[in-house]
Amino acid sequence: MPKRRPSEPMPDVFETFAHRVDEAEEQGGPIDATQVAKGAGVSLGLMVCAALGFVLGFWVGTQNEPDLAYDHLVWEGIIKVGFAVLCGLLAAAVVLALTTLAVGLPWVRRQRQRTRR
Repeated sequence: MPKRRPSEPMPDVFETFAHRVDEAEEQGGPIDATQVAKGAGVSLGLMVCAALGFVLGFWVGTQNEPDLAYDHLVWEGIIKVGFAVLCGLLAAAVVLALTTLAVGLPWVRRQRQRTRR
């Protein structure tokens, strides 16, 4: 039979980590609305680019079907749609990665210039 641990009082979590909550409030300044709007615009642009990449990849996937011998009509449909969806997901991932690099590299360069000054 397993031994029972002696019951000890549990530490107060709020008291233990109270210094972290207080520090977070002191570090943060006012939120700049223009920065939030720029970030939202970039996020929206990335989502639109990824959606367009998916649609184009799906279209390419429907034009190039895998050369397989199908046993049943249902499997043929599943494989064709699955192949097109996979092509769309791959294209969306590639487009998202490229647009993230296109947006991120200039931002990193600007941040490095700010820290060098």
